[in-house]
Amino acid sequence: MSLSFKASARLFAPLLFGFSALQAAQAGGTATVLAGEDFSQPSLQVVRSSIEFDGTAHVRVQAENRREGYLIVRDNVPYAITALEGQPIVLNFAQMMQTMGGMARSLAPRSLITDGRYVNLTGPGAIETIAGFSGRVWELTTVNKAGRQRVDEMVLTNDPKVRELTDAMLSTGRLLARSLPELDANANERLAAELKQRGTGILRVGRSFRLEKLDTATPPPSRFALPAEPTVLPDLRSFGGLFGK
Repeated sequence: MSLSFKASARLFAPLLFGFSALQAAQAGGTATVLAGEDFSQPSLQVVRSSIEFDGTAHVRVQAENRREGYLIVRDNVPYAITALEGQPIVLNFAQMMQTMGGMARSLAPRSLITDGRYVNLTGPGAIETIAGFSGRVWELTTVNKAGRQRVDEMVLTNDPKVRELTDAMLSTGRLLARSLPELDANANERLAAELKQRGTGILRVGRSFRLEKLDTATPPPSRFALPAEPTVLPDLRSFGGLFGK
């Protein structure tokens, strides 16, 4: 599958669904997701993350066992939150990537580094139940810049809460990709449009992403508050080869 899509799926990934007034009133939730290169390979790292969302404008992503490092999206701006000597530090993600020059790629989530592009979805296949939600198995085909195709299973459901979670994940992934010039933030717009047309959300992608749990209660606004004013970093590119070009 395409890496920009993985990023979206994992972190969040970014679908801009048009919700009805009723859906908007019920917006938000908290999901637990698993992401990794291949769940079937014990030697490969699997990350469990919490994704809290209230539509696409307010999203919080935090990996399990990382109390100080997390991501917050507020009004389509992603912020990385960390700590120094016990004090919170808030960094504008795009500005952080720009000022760190060659360090940007190494500091970005591994799942963002991809060049795949959506080709098509074929199916549906068997019924599969994941995290209490019933979905159908589809075949997702993507192609990288070298022209090599890849096919992964994708389990899709028409549950409105999973659709909203998918929207939050993919929109967040798109925002992060826009901060890295080597990535194509629009690589999966066709996939986003396809899922929107079908009215479906993602439960599983191959052996690299799976929804574990979804709580449909809207998180309180405090969960999306920045713990401090954003810090402006010096342009580390001025240090030349020290951090890479």
